[in-house]
Amino acid sequence: MKRALLFISWLSLVVVPYRATLAAEVSSFESQLLETHEIILSQAASPHKESVLHPARVPGSEKKSTPIVEMFVSWNRPGELDITEQNLGLDILGDRNNNSGLIVFSGDLNATAEPIFPTHSSFGYRLKGPNVDVSIGRAGPVLRGYKISGTYRRNDNAKPVYLAIYLAPSNNGWDISAPGMGLRVSYEVYGASIDGRINQNNIGEPELGILGACLGAVMYSPR
Repeated sequence: MKRALLFISWLSLVVVPYRATLAAEVSSFESQLLETHEIILSQAASPHKESVLHPARVPGSEKKSTPIVEMFVSWNRPGELDITEQNLGLDILGDRNNNSGLIVFSGDLNATAEPIFPTHSSFGYRLKGPNVDVSIGRAGPVLRGYKISGTYRRNDNAKPVYLAIYLAPSNNGWDISAPGMGLRVSYEVYGASIDGRINQNNIGEPELGILGACLGAVMYSPR
């Protein structure tokens, strides 16, 4: 009888604490599962922080910087004058008539350059077409450069705009002085290169085309 009572007492001391410990562990594990589940639900319901702070950039949304000009005026082939600008896609071809001195431009510029003084074509040209009527001539004995002046239109329906560009001689070329232009002309073996920057608000393909045609006419003219 005494042995039975002792065995029952031993069971109460061992089994009851074990059940209490097991119940506590189960309860703790269930609490962890519930907490994890709530975290997952909250993350799925709320937007990701990085997507809010760093939205994806749309291509081309950044403001364009001042365009760089890489222009070439060359006469690689007899009787032909090539005017190109890589960044704006400018492409003009000039066809020279050696008998009359006329240079007919086609491509991105529809105009004809005619010597102001037929017997002295190096003194200047008049460039005339549907959207352009300008002349290039010597700026004077003091400046010893050239001046481009006249009117032009950016397209067929636009109003005429007055254009004035000065080319002042410098080391191995000219410095160009005009609003919106920060350009320099450098002599090359078969022509000239025009490098620098432009203000796209008032300078673009039409103005560069006129500049290249006028410059090419006086450089390509016989001396």
